[in-house]
Amino acid sequence: MRLYVLAIVIVSLCWSCGGSENQSEGDRLFKEGQYEKAVAAFNEKLDTHPSDITLLYNRGRAFEELGKYKEAEADFVKITELDNKNLNAYLSLSQLNYKKGAHNKALIFADKALEINDNSAEGHFLAARAKHQLGYMDKALESYSLAININKDYGEAYFYRAAIKIGKNQSKSACSDIAKAVNLGVPEASKAQTKYCK
Repeated sequence: MRLYVLAIVIVSLCWSCGGSENQSEGDRLFKEGQYEKAVAAFNEKLDTHPSDITLLYNRGRAFEELGKYKEAEADFVKITELDNKNLNAYLSLSQLNYKKGAHNKALIFADKALEINDNSAEGHFLAARAKHQLGYMDKALESYSLAININKDYGEAYFYRAAIKIGKNQSKSACSDIAKAVNLGVPEASKAQTKYCK
């Protein structure tokens, strides 16, 4: 019996090694910025593994980098159909819809991600960005703060929270956030510091 179990473990390990090997070419091309070739590599593997969530997700990310948002969205949606608790797919759908200017949809997907994991700093940040664009400033401020409470090094959350505080004439608190954003390497923060925090 022990030999039988050992044999199953070895076969499983070999199969999983093969799986990561299958994905490594597309991943390598993605990291090199060769997104078209990465999509082709992921397509080849998806022909034989059409429900592989990792391959679908990585192809979706490559489509997104190419500006092919419709194709990226289709891949992320398919993942949610295969696994309706897939946090990364909902976060990606939120981010993608934000890029498209569909802020209501971005908020819906961010909220779905937060239903799965309320401790997701990125989920709260994406919800905040959508609320910010929709004009829900107090709710956006609250969501940026939640993102920061979870991840104290979330530079962009400090930066965008500062933008709302500037609009509310809370200069001292805004400049404190901008200083943190500068220290955390947010590119636009230095200009904001020069402009608002003399």
